[in-house]
Amino acid sequence: MANYIYDESGVTFYFFALTILSVILLPSTIYLFTSSADPQKKSKSNTLKLRARKSETKSKAPLSTAPTIYLFLFNRYSLLAFGWILLSLIAYQVKNTDIKTGPVWDPYQILNVDTGADLGQIKKTFKKLSLKFHPDKVKAEDRENAEAKYIEITKAYKTLTDDEARENYAKYGNPDGLISRTMGIALPKLLVEAHASPFVMSLYGIIIGFLLPFYVGRWWYNSSRYTKDGILNPTMITFFKNIREPISQLNLIDLLCAAEEFNSSELAFKESERSDLIEIEKKVQVANQTYALEAFVRSEKFNSDSAWKAKVLLYAHFLRIEIENQHLSIQQQSIVEKSIHLVHRGLIQISGVHGWSGCTLLLTSITQMLNHNLYGIHQIRRLSAEDKKDKLSFLGENANEVISIIDSYPQVEITKAVISVIGDSSITPYSIVTLIVKLKIVNSSPKHKSQDSSIKKVSEIFDNLDDSDIDSIEQVFNTISKDKKNTAEPPEVVAPYLAARKLSNWWFVFSNPLNSRNVVPPVLISDLVTEKIFSVQFQAPSAPGKFDFYINIVSDSYIGCDVQQHIKMVVVDPSTLPPVSDFDDDISEPEESSFAAQMAEARGQAGAKGHKNPNDSSDED
Repeated sequence: MANYIYDESGVTFYFFALTILSVILLPSTIYLFTSSADPQKKSKSNTLKLRARKSETKSKAPLSTAPTIYLFLFNRYSLLAFGWILLSLIAYQVKNTDIKTGPVWDPYQILNVDTGADLGQIKKTFKKLSLKFHPDKVKAEDRENAEAKYIEITKAYKTLTDDEARENYAKYGNPDGLISRTMGIALPKLLVEAHASPFVMSLYGIIIGFLLPFYVGRWWYNSSRYTKDGILNPTMITFFKNIREPISQLNLIDLLCAAEEFNSSELAFKESERSDLIEIEKKVQVANQTYALEAFVRSEKFNSDSAWKAKVLLYAHFLRIEIENQHLSIQQQSIVEKSIHLVHRGLIQISGVHGWSGCTLLLTSITQMLNHNLYGIHQIRRLSAEDKKDKLSFLGENANEVISIIDSYPQVEITKAVISVIGDSSITPYSIVTLIVKLKIVNSSPKHKSQDSSIKKVSEIFDNLDDSDIDSIEQVFNTISKDKKNTAEPPEVVAPYLAARKLSNWWFVFSNPLNSRNVVPPVLISDLVTEKIFSVQFQAPSAPGKFDFYINIVSDSYIGCDVQQHIKMVVVDPSTLPPVSDFDDDISEPEESSFAAQMAEARGQAGAKGHKNPNDSSDED
């Protein structure tokens, strides 16, 4: 049995606290100082914004003394500094505390002989000491001390001369074998005393009975409510049941507004908002008539008040109608940001699974409208610098800024597209076909021009290869399959009416115009900075013939920057290909003196003996 005692001096508790603090503080310090100095840097925009996010608006408002003190006390840097100060104090306390350890019982030391001394020396020394400290050989006043000393040397002598006792000492540190031990617990005795037990039990009850079940339950509740992409399960069910092909853009927006996210406590419709929403709806209807768009009406299928509210605020965003109600304006920003996520991770994914190219392209146009609704800028971009200034002279001092923004709109090109079967010169039915595409941003920023040497090399090979050069195609495919994702951050989208910071992404949509279906699911390209070469694979049709496909590169942010390219694929009938034996064979015949020739000759002789009738037609099989 082991006897447990609690820390009387606090030394072991200091070591325990020092270890726990070190485990927490060291990784936290490394993470904090290796990350961005501004924790919100990645969420802050560097482009023109006519709207501010709710968090940024609050940060600009004057703060009272109490919130300032609160923010200072609970700032991550303040907490980290407090932790290091506490760690230093505990380390100083540990350094200046004397650690008392019990004496180590050593029979060699008691007999005053060297460790590992032989039996003769041990007996000789014991005889001298027993004569010196025997109780009958000392004076009466020294008898008590001598008796204790005599017992010790006798015990030490028996330990070193008895085989069993010596083995026990080697194993357990004492001649009596395994005995009870006293073990210390790194908790102050104050915590387990009777007067402190109610507080300790209350602390245990709060942590184990309340906090732990609360956080575990909240985690379980959220994980069961949301998909892996952070969308509510009822929303995805609604999307799955109602999305179809063909479908109009108006119906897609109605379906988007039916998301359960817009019925949450934060964004749900409130009766006090009805009058303001009706006024906004009237402005939307007038704007639709002005631009000769479809009449704005409440959805008949998704007719809840929350869906109607989301639709009104989204159309006000599309048509750039100013919302005077500050509360609704803030909610509009949240609805727009959530809508971008719902389209990206919800509707487009479902459309891609079904292979609907028309629906997918409509959804990508909705993401462009969510960022900023424009009819396009390709006309003014074609003008010369002088003509641009002349056309935009009415803007006055802002003309140059507008021109620079127009010129910054990305011009993407499909510089080359090759369709082939890796390692084969022909495409046959049911074969695995690889499409390799190279994209280029023509007007990319000079700071993004530099590229890795390996990327430049494979780019040059791909630019110069011929469609029939199967070796070079395979080399390019193997290289881009191993390349890691580009770590450079794509440029930020210039979206003045979108409060959030948005990076430029592109959708790759590869479709068959005959059935309006996607050949492969849409691919989101999030690392196109200057150039990118990527590949997709799909199965060839079941019958030979000529097939037409369309490659669509669609921006998820900009309107008027999309490109489309036609590509043709020829599937040949395997029966029209030359037989395998007609191809050059690099394997030479074995020489007559070689072991392979001798084995072949032996097999031929054995086969000749096995034929009963050489004229039998079965021999020709």
